[in-house]
Amino acid sequence: MADLGNSYRAERWEGSFRLNGLQSESFDGKNGSSADIDDAVGFGFDFAYNLDENLALGMALEWVDTDFETTSREVGGSQSYSGKGDLEMTTLNVNGTYYFLPKVITPYVHASLGATYLDTDVPTGPPVPVCWWDPWWGYYCGLDTPTLSESAFSYEVGAGVRWEVNDAFFVRGGYSQQWLDVGKGAGTVDVGLYRLGLGFYFQ
Repeated sequence: MADLGNSYRAERWEGSFRLNGLQSESFDGKNGSSADIDDAVGFGFDFAYNLDENLALGMALEWVDTDFETTSREVGGSQSYSGKGDLEMTTLNVNGTYYFLPKVITPYVHASLGATYLDTDVPTGPPVPVCWWDPWWGYYCGLDTPTLSESAFSYEVGAGVRWEVNDAFFVRGGYSQQWLDVGKGAGTVDVGLYRLGLGFYFQ
């Protein structure tokens, strides 16, 4: 096990697998509408290049699947309607990380910019026939129901702690706040993310 000496990361490529914990959130829309998103656990991958002991630049891909419940208000009336669904969030971003200490254990801050693809199971029309090539069944046709989906500009800031176990392996944990510019009635919404990453060096 490493002592508390200098880090191993300077001028090296790295990659990691991460578990993401999505915090439950509530959002208010227009005309009294609202949405509640449940807690969920997702996963992701990232890679980065450490310019030196303090600064790293990289990319990340993350996915999480959660349940949600909506409340809609009747336009011009007093009736309300509730619905439930399944929300998939897929995020691709570029990010920068700053490590405060050139040591194997160090706190850090990071920021990222990217896009998040949101897909719900809320139908937007009747099932339509689609055909594709399946690796097992060959040419296959079936029915597919279109659902409400959107790509949103996303950005986040966060902080955490990193521990380089040795010159080949490291662990990292932290918390981030992510903002999604979904527009329409919701505008910009924010979610909290806990992350635990297990990583290694490519060289």
